[in-house]
Amino acid sequence: MRDMLKIPEEGVGLTVVASVSGGKDSTALILALREADIPARYVFADTQWEAPETYAYLDLLRVKLGITIDVVGAEGGMLGRARHRAGFPGRVTRWCTRELKLVPLRAYHDRLIEQTGIETISAMGVRADESASRANALEWEDEPAGARSWGGYLWRPLIRWSVADVIEIHKRHGMPMNPLYHLGFDRVGCFPCIFENKEGIRRMAEVRPDRVELLREAEREISALRAEKNLTREKPYENTDATFFQTIGRGFTGIDAVVAWARTDRGGRQTPLFPPPPRGGCMRWGLCETAPVADEKLP
Repeated sequence: MRDMLKIPEEGVGLTVVASVSGGKDSTALILALREADIPARYVFADTQWEAPETYAYLDLLRVKLGITIDVVGAEGGMLGRARHRAGFPGRVTRWCTRELKLVPLRAYHDRLIEQTGIETISAMGVRADESASRANALEWEDEPAGARSWGGYLWRPLIRWSVADVIEIHKRHGMPMNPLYHLGFDRVGCFPCIFENKEGIRRMAEVRPDRVELLREAEREISALRAEKNLTREKPYENTDATFFQTIGRGFTGIDAVVAWARTDRGGRQTPLFPPPPRGGCMRWGLCETAPVADEKLP
């Protein structure tokens, strides 16, 4: 069992604001803060592009833990911003994180500071072993304001936690995880995310075909917007085919082609006779024996 969390000396007396996503790590952060008796406010940045399971899970957290989770977001959400830009976020122009999450969250912190006169701490359930980009992240930072920076205190109390630590605190509190994990998804957040992996796209097509239809319609709409804008003399878009998943170098575009590729194996050269069982989410962590939210009885 991990030692209880302790706020760094620089943060004593400040307002802790924990970012909640509906994922396992942010839920572990809530539970760890409560174990350590650290008062906190909780906030969810709603991209309006989340899975229904995630919204239901946030409601479960509110009821089961008796907490308030404030909601912030950008007007129009993912689709609204995509319409404004006539394009989806990409690996290079990754505007989604900043416009849909960081900017609304920063505004939320600024309002709290203005209302209370007390500086805030942004607490996040980030772990070093999640990705190479997070491997060297610090537990505590005072990040100066800037175009691409937070502009305040950042606290990552779970930075050295393992997946096993996260699972253990859920079990200790009898807290189920987001049911998306029980469907074989590794990622909880934007559903889907532009960085979703091949298996995640295949699973989405298998268990949530409505999301494929949503993407299909969104691609049609954004492509039409691009074609309309190209009627001007400037013709700003060299390619009017808007695709949510970038497939540069793979020789195909559009959600239907991406789903067809996701259903193949051997580098996209062969379609298996039977779909492979899911390997992600709770299957990856040996967690599937725990109850998903659907089986959880609300008080």
